[in-house]
Amino acid sequence: MREAKALVPSAWIWANGKKSQTSNSLELANGRYRAPDPFLSVRDKFILRRIAADSHKIELGDDAGAMLRLELLRAMGFDLASIHAAGSATTRAIRHDLRKRPRGWLNAAAKAAATAVERDYDEWRS
Repeated sequence: MREAKALVPSAWIWANGKKSQTSNSLELANGRYRAPDPFLSVRDKFILRRIAADSHKIELGDDAGAMLRLELLRAMGFDLASIHAAGSATTRAIRHDLRKRPRGWLNAAAKAAATAVERDYDEWRS
């Protein structure tokens, strides 16, 4: 299974008031602590990649959504951590920032973001 997505700069750049026309996705994907993906490529401002080497059918049941979200967040966290692998100045800065944050800050931020997106969508629909 493959996906094609527009290749755009990181939202982190936008969120921090910076401007960039380039994306460093390939540099990050092929970084020091990453296993290279031979199926990853960039063509005409699109990034083409496989969904996963071990893709399997997603079973949906009564409570599948909650488990799927949890598994997806966990996988995204591990992937992000592999980019900021041990010992770098970035890792130290992230750890320092995380130590200052109160317990539950990420859940609270996610709920606030979801509320804002739903509000924006409702405004757009009306």
